[in-house]
Amino acid sequence: MTTRREKQRQATLEEIKTVARQQMAEYGAAALSLNAIAREMGLTTPALYRYFANRDALVTELIVEAFQSLGDAIERADAEKARDDFYGRFQAMAHAYRDWAIAHPQDYDLIFGTPIPHYHAPREHTVPLASRIPTLFGILLHEAEAAGKIELPAEYGRLSPSMQQIVQAIAAALPLGNRPPDANVSEKIIIAATLIHVRLFGLVWAELHYLALPETAVPGELFQIELNTLTNQIKLEKTT
Repeated sequence: MTTRREKQRQATLEEIKTVARQQMAEYGAAALSLNAIAREMGLTTPALYRYFANRDALVTELIVEAFQSLGDAIERADAEKARDDFYGRFQAMAHAYRDWAIAHPQDYDLIFGTPIPHYHAPREHTVPLASRIPTLFGILLHEAEAAGKIELPAEYGRLSPSMQQIVQAIAAALPLGNRPPDANVSEKIIIAATLIHVRLFGLVWAELHYLALPETAVPGELFQIELNTLTNQIKLEKTT
């Protein structure tokens, strides 16, 4: 049973993170300050250190939560579609990516935006979470390929020896939970999943930062046009 003290501590933790996100929205992630958060909450800075040892610990917590939340949103969208509806799953996952970014712009900027000066993310915590997002698309592509419902461009398999080494290292470094359950990860799938994520990122970043035409970007029309183009390029078949 959760005690009152534990509930109060959790509530304070959530308030700290809420205020931190508000600060990031107003001043940017680089300006995040435990002193400023403490002032906003009516606490002393030493009191805040009971929850986070320093600013970097808070930033890491926010990054971890953001990656987990985005990955969960993509997984939920995928789970709502029939397993053999690869086209529908892909569309749903891509839209979940965009929808999450629009709903959480500060978190999106934190995990994909300009690096925070003097902050070094602990790779053992952040890399598996970051790799989860393109890997979710990669698993879908792998399943579609196994079912004969996709045809990846030949260029995705024409890699230089140095690029092959990089891709093989990525495959070897994937956590077990991020691997297709019935096969090794092919080089073409890794390239495809990586490029899909890059293209989704570019579209969403342009929309969030007003780098595209507002009359088309705001309702997601540009996003859908490019998504349709992408599914055509990888020949992802619709379920009839």
